[in-house]
Amino acid sequence: MFDRIIAFFTSLITSLVLLFSPAAGNNGIFNDTEEGTKTVFDEGEFIVSEYDLFISPDGDDKNQGSEAEPLKTLEGAKNILRTYKSKGIDETVTVWINGGTYYFDSAVKFDENDYSDVLFRNIPGEEVVFSGSYDITEWKNGTINGISCLVAKVDSENNYFRTLFKGEKRLSNSIWPKEGVFTVKNSELSDALFPDSDYFKLHAAFYANKSEIMDFSDVKDVNVRIMHKWCDDILPLLSADTANGRVVLRKAAAMSIDDGDNYIYENVKEALSLPGEWYLDREEGTLYYIPEEGETAENLVLSVPVTDAFLEMNGISDISFQGIKFINTDWDFVNGTLNLWPVDKTNPLYSTLDYLPTHPQAAYEVPAAITVENANNINFTDCIFRSISNTALMFKGNVTDCEVYACLFDEIGANAVFINAPYAIPAVTKGISVTNCEINEYGRIYNHSIGVLLCHASDCIIANNEIHDGWYTAVSVGWIWGYAENPTDNILIKENLIYNIGNGWLSDMGGIYTLGIQPNSVISGNVIYNVGCYEGAAGYGGWGIYLDEGTSEMLVENNLVYDCNSQCFHQHYGRDNVVRNNIFAFGGNGAFRITRNEEHNSLFLENNILVTDDAVMYWETCDKDWFIDNNNLYFDYSRKLVYSGESTKYGHRLGIPCMVERGYYNNAVFANPLFKDAFNRDFTLAENSPVLDTGFVPFDYNAGTNFIFE
Repeated sequence: MFDRIIAFFTSLITSLVLLFSPAAGNNGIFNDTEEGTKTVFDEGEFIVSEYDLFISPDGDDKNQGSEAEPLKTLEGAKNILRTYKSKGIDETVTVWINGGTYYFDSAVKFDENDYSDVLFRNIPGEEVVFSGSYDITEWKNGTINGISCLVAKVDSENNYFRTLFKGEKRLSNSIWPKEGVFTVKNSELSDALFPDSDYFKLHAAFYANKSEIMDFSDVKDVNVRIMHKWCDDILPLLSADTANGRVVLRKAAAMSIDDGDNYIYENVKEALSLPGEWYLDREEGTLYYIPEEGETAENLVLSVPVTDAFLEMNGISDISFQGIKFINTDWDFVNGTLNLWPVDKTNPLYSTLDYLPTHPQAAYEVPAAITVENANNINFTDCIFRSISNTALMFKGNVTDCEVYACLFDEIGANAVFINAPYAIPAVTKGISVTNCEINEYGRIYNHSIGVLLCHASDCIIANNEIHDGWYTAVSVGWIWGYAENPTDNILIKENLIYNIGNGWLSDMGGIYTLGIQPNSVISGNVIYNVGCYEGAAGYGGWGIYLDEGTSEMLVENNLVYDCNSQCFHQHYGRDNVVRNNIFAFGGNGAFRITRNEEHNSLFLENNILVTDDAVMYWETCDKDWFIDNNNLYFDYSRKLVYSGESTKYGHRLGIPCMVERGYYNNAVFANPLFKDAFNRDFTLAENSPVLDTGFVPFDYNAGTNFIFE
């Protein structure tokens, strides 16, 4: 201990000298991808080969698919390609798609009988749109709730849609309250499917405050959106009793409903009032819309979705899609598998349910607009996925060597890309790459969704993506909680630009989130900032990099993480992870946290920069032998002194001597790292930065995509 104290005072004296030293130049270590360096994707040349086919909105599936006499649909092209297969033709075929909009009322299915080695793509320079909706143009003037509106008759009996679009933009249906949220008054064990569970109880009813309930005219069309921890439940109503406040649901919650949980009502006829809002009266077959400025019955065009899916591929290989825009699909309630708990059908609450509860994590059971299963080499390049109401793209079991490259995912209802498979050792889904994509506004319907979700897969790359403005985690890798054998490994999460996620809605999230033992997985070169969790009394967990239950033997290096609601780095529990050469700056509750102390070493924290602004370095991670640190730099811009513990308040904090005595701050430097402009988030280091004495290696990064998307 005496040696540690001597080392501490030596370091402190050096730090005081450096603390007030001016920055001298900079070494230019950070070189983020700027807008000027991004390029438009090169669509390639229009070169027609012997067996190529053509599709046009004005075509006819009775044609042979020539440029002069094109086909009309993908089905028409599939049929001709099957004749190629029967004739033994073995050539790469391009199906050239003329510009225009192609309308889908159901998914086109590919299977083992279809031709392989084919590219479906746009003619260069032409916009190809695959739409899951049709236009409504016949409107009349009307009123609702005493407000002028536009009214259209629709066939809601055969198509009860849950989404409405203006162009490629999803419109908001009516919600209540208009601002803020309601809170659950109380929930009772008698209203839970599993009242004796030590985990989630799955309530099928709760009690509302009487001022937060109304006599809904179309109660079965109203949904409750309830937010609890990391799960966002959308639950259809069965009844709402204004006398006692009892709210009964047609789908039980995926978790417990607790007193004080936030919730709102959606699709409320009585609440329709704001321009741009809509409501569908299912019994009347009437669509109500509050027009925005300049919109009239004569010029309004809105789109109603008729399908939730475009493509289903099972048992096929070597098919690619390029230059296609997929837009405007619908969603419906998921009838969950209840795969974590047995169903007790003797419970009287079970008879009130139209849907079983779904998995509480990451919109896991939500279907996709495009599904790939039992397939190899299925690729998507330069495609746009916009206003997709479910998951956009899913790679399921036994899928190998697929690529998603230079694609834009914009306003996605659930997960943008979901790489999934059943549990198997070794993994049967592998070799998937998601690179150079932009993922914007994901989780717009199922708020607890992920930008890129990877479960039970190996040998995958998630790199150079720009992921932002989602309600929950940006990248999630692994699906094994604890130390069981994990099929997920050898995942490279590299140079992704992740920002503005969480936004204060849910809890327990990270810019990058991992689970399970992954000795060959690497998190490197990512830039993560503005991660915000729910800030109410029950809120927690807006982390930059989040190694959750059992994450072990993973390498985390050369990442820049800053401005996170909680800490920049958090490990729940795990074993022997290596966290080195990162910058963790300006965490709201501190720089670094490990939640659980175990008998083994949790991680190695080496050669990092940790800076705060009146916040602790190690948040509640102060007992002996939690982890091993070495050669890190620590600095607090407000206090100039470094603390760990519950907070920097007197009585909550532990100073450097106490932490050194407990085995931490080994070979540490306590000094201003001399960033170029830390408060404007320019983390370029001066050439004389004291961190260079710790062994920190300056690193370049090019986080984010190389492409410009429209």
